[in-house]
Amino acid sequence: MEVSKIKDLPILERPREKAQHFGISKLSNAELLSLIIGSGSKDMNVLMIANNLLAYSSSIDDLLNMSYVDLMKVSGIKEATAFRFVAINELIKRRGLSSKPLDYTDSESIAKRYRFIIGNNKSESMYLIAINEKGLFIYEKELYIGTHFNFVSSEEEIIDELRRQRARFFVLVHNHPSGDVRPSDDDVLSTNHLMIHAKMVNLIMLDHIIVGKNEEYYSFKENEIFLK
Repeated sequence: MEVSKIKDLPILERPREKAQHFGISKLSNAELLSLIIGSGSKDMNVLMIANNLLAYSSSIDDLLNMSYVDLMKVSGIKEATAFRFVAINELIKRRGLSSKPLDYTDSESIAKRYRFIIGNNKSESMYLIAINEKGLFIYEKELYIGTHFNFVSSEEEIIDELRRQRARFFVLVHNHPSGDVRPSDDDVLSTNHLMIHAKMVNLIMLDHIIVGKNEEYYSFKENEIFLK
């Protein structure tokens, strides 16, 4: 059976011409994706491939965060197209990171930045943010990459790292791949335990923030669950 081609559609039903005439906002998700994909194959036109891509992902957000490996599993997606999508995702991430200088006392600003970095990760990651006596950023470091069920990072490692950097304050940020940003019992216990031991060596934890796939976040500071 011959596959219908985009050029066989009425002019104003072709994605590119439709965008030119009505504006890009009038295109469906499949039509927008078809413009990125560019062309079809012998067996599928570009809209068919776009619909395959939509069927493979659970949401637009998931689609834009698909890895090269996952994209190549979608019927009709070629190597060049997969790289095009991951490049677009990287640009979106960099746009989110290129806003005004970060206020490290503002939990919402911190959460927004690190959601772009680790919010969509499929495994758990933790970042340590070191801040000096004057409240100025020193550096950030990814402490570990784990799994949804297991991660490791010792108090000694964090405290030693902060002392080497001559930090006075610090913030922890980690992600929950499930999307549920509420802290687990272990999160609460380990955070408070670290805070107490850090105080013993004159280090102050400003916050511990949990991010996920969406804009929700959890701040230990905002929820006032640090031990006094």
